[in-house]
Amino acid sequence: MEANFRAFEYTSQDSFIESEYRFTGDTPTGWTITRNDREHLALGPGYRLLRTMYCGICSTDLARIHLPFSLPQVIGHEAVAADPATGRDYVVEINDTCAARGDRSPEIFCASGLATHCPDRMVLGIDRLPGGFGPWLLAPVNACVPVEGLALRTAALAEPFAAALHAVGTSRPRAGDSVAVVGPGRLGLLIIAALSSCRAAAGGFTVTALGRSGKTRKAAIALGADSAEDIKDYGGRSRGQFDLVFDASGTMEGFEASLRLARREVHLKSTSGREFHGMKHLTGLVVDELSLLPPGPDSPDFHWDNEDRVNEWVYVAPGAGGYDLPERYRAHRGDAASAGALLTTGAFRGRLPRFDIAIASSMEEIDACIRPSTGHELSLVRPRGAIVVAQNGDNNPLLRFCASGGRVRTSRCGDLRQAVQTLRQHGATAALLEKNIITHEFPASRLPEAYEMAKKGPAIKVLVRHD
Repeated sequence: MEANFRAFEYTSQDSFIESEYRFTGDTPTGWTITRNDREHLALGPGYRLLRTMYCGICSTDLARIHLPFSLPQVIGHEAVAADPATGRDYVVEINDTCAARGDRSPEIFCASGLATHCPDRMVLGIDRLPGGFGPWLLAPVNACVPVEGLALRTAALAEPFAAALHAVGTSRPRAGDSVAVVGPGRLGLLIIAALSSCRAAAGGFTVTALGRSGKTRKAAIALGADSAEDIKDYGGRSRGQFDLVFDASGTMEGFEASLRLARREVHLKSTSGREFHGMKHLTGLVVDELSLLPPGPDSPDFHWDNEDRVNEWVYVAPGAGGYDLPERYRAHRGDAASAGALLTTGAFRGRLPRFDIAIASSMEEIDACIRPSTGHELSLVRPRGAIVVAQNGDNNPLLRFCASGGRVRTSRCGDLRQAVQTLRQHGATAALLEKNIITHEFPASRLPEAYEMAKKGPAIKVLVRHD
């Protein structure tokens, strides 16, 4: 099989160029991707050739220049595509892993139920694998989720809606909580819809949307928020106005406001690549779905609700050397380099080569736990693990929040099949999402124009259509 096409590539100059692509191969034996008549990427078996129908532009696309992956690239990962051989339509999971390809011998992350954190993964439209702003894409066979029963425009919202459902499932509101969503834009509105879908089962809670745009605040009310206010009105108010705050702003100002407004927990969704008060790897925190916790007797036992595991290995950074741990933990005290070296020894043979928990005392030490080396994107802490913040930084909003008993949770992509099923079952919600979130649609030939529109205030969700 072969597909030849021209596609727009995003560049390190925050612009687009056109390149010639050719996909050659088949699912059983593998594929070769040629770019401008030179071999670009060789893929093994387990990929399906799909014709792109729609692809949404999200905040990660708009921040692509700040992410640590090679450019130029055909970006876009909120893809709806058709199999020309069968005519079936699919949404595509963005993570290209051994589990997604159907490899018979998955590596330890995939085997442990952490396929989306496989260190060897590629990511559709983000890391190497050409994305949905091109007219053709190669998708791992198990990453293709059928969308029968959904309009294709609605299906284009499935990937970000899955991320929203995952966020709400990770930071579950309690009965009687006051919940805020900071930044009710592309993702924030989907989080509001996800919150609305679980409100009754949780015993009831209030949802407040806090944003700058009157248009998005109006959409937030339509999607189930109890109130929607200008976040500027909260600038001078006392701390801790809400029990739980979801930060979907994609800005460091929004994250700082969320830390100020939350009493118990902030859920961070930003992958903007920006630095925050000396912390360089905030995006890595989200990509690895790590949590930041206050010190306390239960913090080293942290794990996600759906995980059945017991923490064993704890890394204690130099500044937190005096942190007391029960004898049941195996602690390594020292710098990040020595901790990284330990992960390659026999002590971690047969298990995830990561510490279950880390304890740090400064932004620099937190950074070192997340990305100890500039040569790779691997954390010292297991995906969905946690870093205990053992120091109060009076002038640092993040350290101060954790020191006062608050915690920061993060999440990344969710269960696409769950999202599709939810949209099928709740047709009214699906219709409201399409009506209130999709504001603009452009043909793929006008991708640079669509991208610029997505940066502007009037747009919420911009779709790119392949004719």
